[in-house]
Amino acid sequence: MHAALGVVNGFDMDSYIGLWGKAGSFFRPFCQLQSGAGENVPKTGIFPLQRIVKTVKVKMPDGQLRQVVGLDHGVGRAFDAPWHAQGLQQMAHQRGFARAQVAVQGDKGLGQGRVGHHLVGQLLGKGGGIGFTRPGQRDTGVRLRALGGIGHFYNRALMHAKNHSQENQAQASQAWLARITAWAKELGFSQIGVAGVDLSSSEPGLLRWLEQGFHGQMHYMAAHGLKRARPAELVPGTVSVITARMNYLPADTPADWQEREWQRLRHPQEAIISVYARGRDYHKVLRARLQKLAERMAQELGPFGYRAFTDSAPVLEAELARRSGQGWRGKHSLVLNREAGSTFFLGEIYVDLPLPPTEPVSVHCGSCTACLDACPTGAIVAPGQVDARRCISYLTIEYGGSIPEDLRPTMANRIYGCDDCQLACPWNKFAQPSVLADFAVRPGLQDVGLAELFAWDEASFLRRTEGSPIRRIGHEKWVRNIAVALGNALRQAPDAATAQAIAATLATRLDDPSALVREHVQWALAQHPLPAASTAFLGPVAAATIADYDQSGNDR
Repeated sequence: MHAALGVVNGFDMDSYIGLWGKAGSFFRPFCQLQSGAGENVPKTGIFPLQRIVKTVKVKMPDGQLRQVVGLDHGVGRAFDAPWHAQGLQQMAHQRGFARAQVAVQGDKGLGQGRVGHHLVGQLLGKGGGIGFTRPGQRDTGVRLRALGGIGHFYNRALMHAKNHSQENQAQASQAWLARITAWAKELGFSQIGVAGVDLSSSEPGLLRWLEQGFHGQMHYMAAHGLKRARPAELVPGTVSVITARMNYLPADTPADWQEREWQRLRHPQEAIISVYARGRDYHKVLRARLQKLAERMAQELGPFGYRAFTDSAPVLEAELARRSGQGWRGKHSLVLNREAGSTFFLGEIYVDLPLPPTEPVSVHCGSCTACLDACPTGAIVAPGQVDARRCISYLTIEYGGSIPEDLRPTMANRIYGCDDCQLACPWNKFAQPSVLADFAVRPGLQDVGLAELFAWDEASFLRRTEGSPIRRIGHEKWVRNIAVALGNALRQAPDAATAQAIAATLATRLDDPSALVREHVQWALAQHPLPAASTAFLGPVAAATIADYDQSGNDR
């Protein structure tokens, strides 16, 4: 059989191309769509196809074809456009040259009706297009129209077109990024950046951190190996990473919020939950809005392959944020921004678009060691290096075992996470509140007593933490953490009446079904040298527990 090879000028010309069947591999030697073959493709750049407007014949074997190949002005670029794709975000999993694959879906389903007439124009931009049709095949209604805008950029014409100066290219890139930033701010994001995918310089540090065992029980950190530092391996075909940050302080946060949080430590019976976790689960908030941002980009600028992440995959979030100008890595290892401190979440969109990276910023920590000095457990073992095994956030959230006894007193009344290094950081005087209501404090997660939270049964815990990041730790670890905090409060009880009340609260879980909970409750009960006579009201089990700790010589 013969197929008609139509080469059309990409400059505002319309053409109809009938696409039929599924593409076979027989065509790949020509367009070199397989991964790893891309180095051969730029050779096609010698053909000024943008000036060819004629039809030629190419002999092809029998088979079904659904290929569209687009070439820009002097730069070869192939588009493997599978019309059966399952969505833009899934395209990143598929193979092809330099992630030229673009997910395309018709208005009326696969192979039905017309695909928007702007579609292939967005794919081809102002570059030339090659379409393949079966002779005599009736038009299936797929209309190709070459447009400018992002298509021009996506075809690399923005970076390589002969008729554009470098200055014009830079201006166009900045204008394009400004549009994305504007859309992102409408969604509640504070800043957008772009990073490349070569993170090889970060690999040695990641390996050393893992070799030292600083990841503790976070086995997933090691399970993915270096994929965390190799975006194109996590999502094949990724060539750029869009980074985003979103402030999380509640909208009504006062200017002296740092001091107010320090004050909570002076009230041992008050439960302290990390500020970021008092509202809605940030995973849900950021992921949904990153998805909307990507969809807006596809709507306005043309289809592309992407995947969005928010602390949900092996991604070097802080490093990508640093490289894209979101801020610098502070000595506590968090990203710091001169206008926003460190009280923000990070998210990423892995894309197959060759976007121009944004510039990183310089470091502004100087000789300050406030975060290191403030860490209650000494988890920040060196500037920028954290031993998670000693970090209270790790111990109360990620760690599922018995909390080391030597670290329990340092936890004070912190039951979920720890903000101390951020509270001590001078840059957080510039912390900005969120524009979203999602991060408003939930009832019962601030200004609440330990005893009240300790009384929650599992059903209450699940109900009250629905949609909260707290829910993922489960009821057992929740009670374990509060038991430790109650023990620390008992040790600091100002009088016998207060001590008795705390001990009575703890005693309610001496027979808890969980051995982990019982062990921490027993430790907590032994944290105050109660007179023997005052333990009788607790019952024989609690009294015996306290007596046992006395005899073993535990430090009260």
